[in-house]
Amino acid sequence: MQSGDFFTTDEQNEIAKSIAAAETNSDLNFSLYVGELEEGRKDAIKLHKRLDNSSATVLVCVDLQNHAIEIVTGSYASSTVDNQVCRLAAISIANAFVVNDYVGGLNQAFAVLGAHAYRPKSMTDV
Repeated sequence: MQSGDFFTTDEQNEIAKSIAAAETNSDLNFSLYVGELEEGRKDAIKLHKRLDNSSATVLVCVDLQNHAIEIVTGSYASSTVDNQVCRLAAISIANAFVVNDYVGGLNQAFAVLGAHAYRPKSMTDV
């Protein structure tokens, strides 16, 4: 998580727990970037490509200064996390940010993304 000086350590830990829960419920990786996106989606895609296993990764990018939210899914991740799910997650973020609930908005977004990427346990996982 790239969050700069925006979140306290406790807030970063809370968001990390949301990301871990989303990953536990799916076979995907989730990541968060909080910072400037000068070129918007183009920058978000560049950041996503640099991630390990980007095909199975969902990257949530938030540019607080420019009020921008970008969610980028890898080719494998997009099979369960489609554009509509990303829109729903972005709306969750935006609605919470309006009332300055940054951590809550991100936590809710990761809950939405993780729920839609849910991978049921098989008999061999027991």
